[in-house]
Amino acid sequence: MAVTVDRESICENFMDDEELIFESIDLFMESSATRLEALREAVKVRDSGKVMAEAHALKGVVGLFSPGEVFDAAKTLELMGRNNNLEGVDEAFTVFEGRLAELSNILREWRQEGGEGGSDD
Repeated sequence: MAVTVDRESICENFMDDEELIFESIDLFMESSATRLEALREAVKVRDSGKVMAEAHALKGVVGLFSPGEVFDAAKTLELMGRNNNLEGVDEAFTVFEGRLAELSNILREWRQEGGEGGSDD
């Protein structure tokens, strides 16, 4: 299942403020990389509380841009941590990581289309 981004909905949610959208994308790119690394480590050491916390944080940020596939993958990890049941967590993390990468690529392309300071069209 491919990751989807509904630009029209995002623009509506951000009240068509392109500068705010691009700032949010930049923030997403910075914070998601750090949080993903923390989540990877939590999965590696099987820290349920940390898996829950990092997945929850990522779910919130992802939800701004893609409330579907990526959000659901983060939610799966969050629930695994919350329920202290990490059976299958490696596979769930791999799915989430792949979907997050797809979302990041889509947002990066959108950001580049807008230029560094937005467009003057």
